[in-house]
Amino acid sequence: AKPSLCNVPFIFGLVALFLYVAAQTGVNSFFINYMTESASIDSKTASQWLAFGGMGLFVVGRLTGGIVMNYIRGEVLLGIYAVAASAATLFLVNSTGMRTLAAFFIVYLCESIMFPTIFALSLRFAQGNTKRASSLLIMTIVGGAVAPPIMGYIADTTHSMGLAFIVPLLCYIAIAVYSVFLRKVMV
Repeated sequence: AKPSLCNVPFIFGLVALFLYVAAQTGVNSFFINYMTESASIDSKTASQWLAFGGMGLFVVGRLTGGIVMNYIRGEVLLGIYAVAASAATLFLVNSTGMRTLAAFFIVYLCESIMFPTIFALSLRFAQGNTKRASSLLIMTIVGGAVAPPIMGYIADTTHSMGLAFIVPLLCYIAIAVYSVFLRKVMV
């Protein structure tokens, strides 16, 4: 019989991946609403910033992230990016205007390596159950169904898109904690 997947590092990886997908979906879902409310730009312009700026930086980050991981361990880079995404998201919660666009761009750049890095780091604790572990990790994409309704509720009840970004902020903080945890268990 193969060893169980019921170990803390793997379970924490599942949670971190779930939270990452929740955060990414929440940020993507509310980018345009946030920019039209907080930066006073029209939705067409906001969608162009999202398509070319946000998604462009996501692609650049994914490509360069692989290169950077030749020099910096995955769990360390994940932690750096999670802290940077947390700081940028905290700025989004507390600020308005066009300067928030830079914070979004930082978030997109930092998100770029999170999914594949968390996935790969979690598989290290699969204990020979790679196929089953992979299927469980892929199921965490259901996290994308969690953040948008919660963020929408917060935005509707507080009348602030900025406050809704507390949800992805908490997700990025948890991913940063996961990174610190991994550095302790992978020594």
